[in-house]
Amino acid sequence: MRVSPGGNGGFCWARVLIVLGFIWGGWIRLPIRLSSFKAWRPNTIFGALVLGAVFAVAVCPVCNPELVALIGAAAASASPLFGAVLLLAFAVGRAIPIVLGASAVGWLENLRAFSKFQKPIEIAGGLTLIVFGLYMLNAYYFWIPELAI
Repeated sequence: MRVSPGGNGGFCWARVLIVLGFIWGGWIRLPIRLSSFKAWRPNTIFGALVLGAVFAVAVCPVCNPELVALIGAAAASASPLFGAVLLLAFAVGRAIPIVLGASAVGWLENLRAFSKFQKPIEIAGGLTLIVFGLYMLNAYYFWIPELAI
């Protein structure tokens, strides 16, 4: 077994991908009661702030450095209006793909023509995750040396 100098993160994520592939494909069932998960609306400004902060980090952690640079540019301009316009442009640019994606998913879920393809798509997605997990494990076990990086 070869261990990467970067650590064993890929080894751990490979196993996670394989397990998720089996779950997504429907070959492993988890006994989770979906009715036990309940969401609530934030009732205070602090609750909304906390929810927004968690959502921002969870949805786009890669955007945080860009946002820091944007806030730095807004502060350097010393114009609150310019800073507000920059942040508004960033927010709109982040929101449009999310709204379009959510709308498309909702529309596709309600489209009857695709309902007969749901199970094959789930199986293909599960197999794809399993293949990527095996590819990542190949970097440690060298099953196919030509593919190992």
